[in-house]
Amino acid sequence: MSPPRVLGRRALLVGAGAAALVAAGTSERWLPSPVVQGGDDPEALRRAVLGGVVAHTGTATATGRLGLPAVPKLEAASTLLSTTTRIRVQVATAGRWRVDGLTPVGEVDTYRDGSTEHTWDYGAQRLTTVTPLAPVRLPRASDLAPADLARRLLRVTASEPVTALPGRRVAGLDAAGLRISPADPDTTVRRIDVWAVPSGGGALPVAVQVVARTGTPGPGGSPPDPDRPLVETAFDTVELAPPPQAALAPAVPPGAERVRARPDDLAGTLRGLDAPDPPDTLSGRDRVPLPETGLLPGVAVYGAGVGRFVLVPTARDVVDGIVRGSGAAGGVGIEGLRPTREDPDVTAARVATPLLTLVVARRGGRGYLLAGTVVPRVLERAARELVGDDA
Repeated sequence: MSPPRVLGRRALLVGAGAAALVAAGTSERWLPSPVVQGGDDPEALRRAVLGGVVAHTGTATATGRLGLPAVPKLEAASTLLSTTTRIRVQVATAGRWRVDGLTPVGEVDTYRDGSTEHTWDYGAQRLTTVTPLAPVRLPRASDLAPADLARRLLRVTASEPVTALPGRRVAGLDAAGLRISPADPDTTVRRIDVWAVPSGGGALPVAVQVVARTGTPGPGGSPPDPDRPLVETAFDTVELAPPPQAALAPAVPPGAERVRARPDDLAGTLRGLDAPDPPDTLSGRDRVPLPETGLLPGVAVYGAGVGRFVLVPTARDVVDGIVRGSGAAGGVGIEGLRPTREDPDVTAARVATPLLTLVVARRGGRGYLLAGTVVPRVLERAARELVGDDA
């Protein structure tokens, strides 16, 4: 077995920022449904979804229309959030499941077994085992699975009011719908729609749509469509039954590479940056308590609901590389954080899509990456507070 692998600084740090946002399918295959049991009480439906995991197996299609530019070091996240992804889902419990990201040439399979995760890369013939679970990681196909995405969004918007939606028939099942319209004027999210199938005392989310406040750009440069989902995911086929136990453990052929990794890999990188403790408030938003903060020196999340953003201390070369490539990606500079003759060692850039905003900034050797579903002015203000003249 190979020794523990220390993951690359660029991939880990930028991945941490990209993980602030996950996206997800297509709606053409969804049909209107008659009244579904539980559909007249959206609050009860939300409680049912959050009450526990319903065992299921199925295949899903997830589509992101973020149009993320090819920002240096963010290419993998750009592809995941701006294209269509085919997913195979097999879930027994919250702590035991398998999700496969399918491609025309192979697949990458993620297995969860309690506090351990395995990733089997079919193309690379490599099994990566992570234990304990990494508190920060790159986005992956499991984040786009309908039930996982729905529960994550419903958890962070638990204090937001909810309204009922007409039922839909998804993957042959009648699903009740609910809508959350975030009140925060600074979030880029206009609404979140979830359809779920009641099952026993719980409910299985089978489809999710996320609509941005500015709408989704139309094809060929046509005007934005205010109601077209920017990200969505839905099951094509699904069965409310647990998968075979044998399917939940990776079958690795002889000769395959085996790698072990720990969250300490990221922690060691962050400690090497000697990042200061993150401030309690940033851009007028309070810091959210995080588990295992000792593993993530300098990392913080700010805000509430979907109006959150993540702060990640970042190496000088990473900031400079993103700034250099940001122009081709539609990026712009930030007022007050441009190099001058009197202050040449400061730089910053902002890249924004209708849903995700990314900012990098540094002064001297101290750099930061900020990313989240907030409007650009929130992260620009945060950057100035971190590296501006008065920081």
